[in-house]
Order: sequence, then C-alpha cells, then structure tokens
Amino acid sequence: MTINALVLDDEAIIAADIAHQLNVRDNWDAEAVTSVDAARAHLREHNVDVLFLDIEMPGCDGMTFAEDTKKHYPDLHIVFSTAYPQHAAKAFRISAVDYIVKPLSRSVLAEACTRIEKRCQAPEKRASSAKFVVKSFGKTDLVPMEDVIVARAERNYVGLQCEDREYLHRSTISEVEAELVPLGFIRCHRSYVVRTDRVKTMIRKNGVLGFLKLVDGSEIPVGANYRAAVQAILLAD
Repeated sequence: MTINALVLDDEAIIAADIAHQLNVRDNWDAEAVTSVDAARAHLREHNVDVLFLDIEMPGCDGMTFAEDTKKHYPDLHIVFSTAYPQHAAKAFRISAVDYIVKPLSRSVLAEACTRIEKRCQAPEKRASSAKFVVKSFGKTDLVPMEDVIVARAERNYVGLQCEDREYLHRSTISEVEAELVPLGFIRCHRSYVVRTDRVKTMIRKNGVLGFLKLVDGSEIPVGANYRAAVQAILLAD
C-alpha cells in the first residue's frame, strides 16, 4: 500500500526537504505545504494517512490545528516536527505518533517512518504478529511480545530480554520498535526499546535525563534525540 503524507511547515525549504526524504522511501507519496489553509484544502481533496506538522508558525498554533484536524480525521497519524521540545507532553496526549525535534535527524525521521509503516498495516496482519519468531541452530522459539522487557540492538541482531532469558533475534531495532510501541514500549536510545511499566526511576545528571532505572535495578541509557519523548510519555497523566 502507498502511504500518503502531507508536510506542513511555514519554512518552505524545511517542508520540501521532509517531503523529499519521505518520497525516496518505498511506497510513500508526500506533498509539502506552507500554510494551514493549504493544508486544510489538501486534506479535503486527498486521502492523507500521515500529517507532519510544525507547531509554532506565524498566525497558527500547530497544536490547536492538530487537535481540530483529528476530530475530522480520527485515523490520521500525526508527527510533530518542531524546534520546541517543551510541547512534547501535550503532543502525545493528543495521540501523536512521534515528536521530532529540529534540526531534523534523517535517521530519527526514518525511524518515525518505520513506526508509521507498521501502524498502517492491515489490522489482521498486526494481530498475527503477537510473537517474535526467533530462529537459532536446530530450533525456533516463539517469543510473546508482551514478555519482552528490553530490546537492545546487537549489530545485525536484537537482544530480546525477558524475565527468564534473552533471545537473539535477527532483525533491526527499528523493526522491533515498530512492533512493540503499540504494546506500551518506548524507544529511549538508538540501541534500546524498553517497556514503560518496568521503568521505576528517571535518573538525571546536571539536570539532564541520562538513564532509566528499571524495577530489577538495571539501568538503560536515554539518548539526546529521545529525551523529550521519553519524559513526555513517562510523565503523562
């Protein structure tokens, strides 16, 4: 299936760059606009799956626009791209798929796209993916996704840490993240995805969030690109 995206940013160069990065991906079709009026018109005239949206634009509050748009298009996936990380908590309360802080990292944008691609799959396909199929010499383990506590990138594999043992799964951390996020997980680092209900303490150094301490005492690093989203989700009411 083709994922139809609309990019709204008052800076034409940024809007065009995001749209270009989306269009070079397989099965994506993106258009860029620079005003709310143009965005509304496009939404009325086209089927849009994903809206990439700036927050602070001249004469427009992107957050208010997003809330109003979701009322009319409840199935629309919204990704905020902004230079203002302080809005992250509110963004996730209105069910934003992602919150990317400018200047945009191409790798972070690609990760957001991977999450969206998984969400846009048919519901029956998502339902059939309740287990990770972990193949090793002479056997195949079926690992329930809800049993995973932490997923950790290990070169061409992902370590799936469960209560009793760890499995080495041939996959990428972004692919595993896309499967786990709908089940209550969050990407906290380029190499880590963690189950939010296992997080006990957020550890800061010099006022900056650096680690998540889990209920078993282990600590997971928090990357700079993920701090805003991690804090927004873990501190949300």
